[in-house]
Amino acid sequence: MSLSGTTLAASAPPQGSAGSSPLSPLVRGNLHLRFDTGRALWRGRQVTVTGTELKMLHLLVRTPGTAVGYRALYDLVHGPGFMAGKGNAGYRANVRAFIKRIRRKFREVDDGFDAIGNDPGTGYIWRD
Repeated sequence: MSLSGTTLAASAPPQGSAGSSPLSPLVRGNLHLRFDTGRALWRGRQVTVTGTELKMLHLLVRTPGTAVGYRALYDLVHGPGFMAGKGNAGYRANVRAFIKRIRRKFREVDDGFDAIGNDPGTGYIWRD
């Protein structure tokens, strides 16, 4: 599979304006994200994710087939520009750990889960 070298800018799921209703659910293939309840469903089964993991999933699934950079994913954790880990790219290890946990949680409900791919040197990609 050829992966796009495009990297998305970081952003959290869009927020409604003051007084507006919660975000609408996001459905992409077998994935259903519920922002109002903070839940993720995979093939109709609940996957227990944290708020940060839900934000990462949202960033990945909103443009399937497009690589999302390590930095964009990490910015969801601590905000833009936060430095962590060893060296200038130390945050990558933290992102890898997040993705590893997310994949594990999905494999607990579907041992064949493989919708999150890696784009080496860039980040991660959602496969439909």
